Amino acid sequence: MDDVSIGLTELPRSGDDRGLPGHERVLLHKAMALVPRLAKRAAACTSARVAPRETIAEYREADLLKILQPRRFGGLQGRFSLFSRITEELTFGCASSAWVYAVLAEHQWIIAQYPEQAQSDVWGDNPNAVASSSLAPRAAAKKCDGGWRLSGRYTFSSGCDHAQWAIVGAFLGRLGDPHSVAYLLVPLAEVEIVDDWQVLGLAGTGSKSLRLDDVFVPSHRCVMTGDLFAGTPPGAAVHPDYPVVRAPRGFLVSYSLPPVAIALGRRALDLVCRDLSTRLSRGVTKMAESEVVQMAVGEAAAAIDAATLALHQGRDASTDAVSSGRRIAPAEAVRARRDMVYAQHQVGWALERLCELSGARWVYDSDPLQEIRRDVMVILTHHAANRAAAYAPYGQLLLGAGG
Repeated sequence: MDDVSIGLTELPRSGDDRGLPGHERVLLHKAMALVPRLAKRAAACTSARVAPRETIAEYREADLLKILQPRRFGGLQGRFSLFSRITEELTFGCASSAWVYAVLAEHQWIIAQYPEQAQSDVWGDNPNAVASSSLAPRAAAKKCDGGWRLSGRYTFSSGCDHAQWAIVGAFLGRLGDPHSVAYLLVPLAEVEIVDDWQVLGLAGTGSKSLRLDDVFVPSHRCVMTGDLFAGTPPGAAVHPDYPVVRAPRGFLVSYSLPPVAIALGRRALDLVCRDLSTRLSRGVTKMAESEVVQMAVGEAAAAIDAATLALHQGRDASTDAVSSGRRIAPAEAVRARRDMVYAQHQVGWALERLCELSGARWVYDSDPLQEIRRDVMVILTHHAANRAAAYAPYGQLLLGAGG
């Protein structure tokens, strides 16, 4: 826990919780209580290349996976900011376990945006059901009586070993047509999980590939990404009392996975500062007394703190906007993505600086700073951290506004 406090009240690392509704504070503190357990299992998680079953069971017992699940289907129908804060908190125990949590819990929001029958298919007999995904469309589905048929190999399905369903991106029209992209909902019992997750970082996420062989998808298990990003999905009519379902996907999704990278930056800063505070360079010079070291640490801390502030303020503002019921302008979603992509790359820059200060010791597999760096390197390859996809639309917006 950080040393930041007001009076005798210690603040959570994800921000001040004193203004939270009581039920949200209870859930946040349940998540915080899991952090030492996740940390204890972190090495085993990385080694096994999958989040431990005990971890998923603890998420379920604490109701953390139901925060974005609609009340009508056994969920808590909560705010997106609470889910995001919990992702951030869990990262202080185990980044891979937090990533899996973020994926499985956020997908409850996507499922809630499908037609009512699809939601009944998922949660009707099992309100504890969750879905992994492979959202990037890689093939065109074939139209057939009553729905679609889909084949192909779909990569990066984080948490698939713990899921009952998969959300798979596909083209419903011409291959490569961005206007025909849909998310198809498929039972994992009809999918082969390919164990190909041997990777540089986030090894414990178990982000294996899914192989589909002419799987039938009924028409009601389909939602167009255009509707998700416009805030007009079929589920909006199913849950008229849940504003999160009507929120444009681009406005909130930027606060789903980025908290993992940002919390890792804060972990790295803490590790390096503890090390350098007592370390001698070449056995002679106290590194903490070097102005060069002090300046480098201060600059890295500024980048990480700025990223953290952008996360905390952005997600609170987005939650307030969604809760108000007002229309979210497309420019707001573009800016949210810009901010969170920039924040993650600020963490990446700071981490390189901290590793440089740390010297050669971080190259050892046993050094915790190495795993943090590998995890952040992998996160920065994710579409949620793609600079071109985030900055170009915002630049286009600015240039168009000035024309």
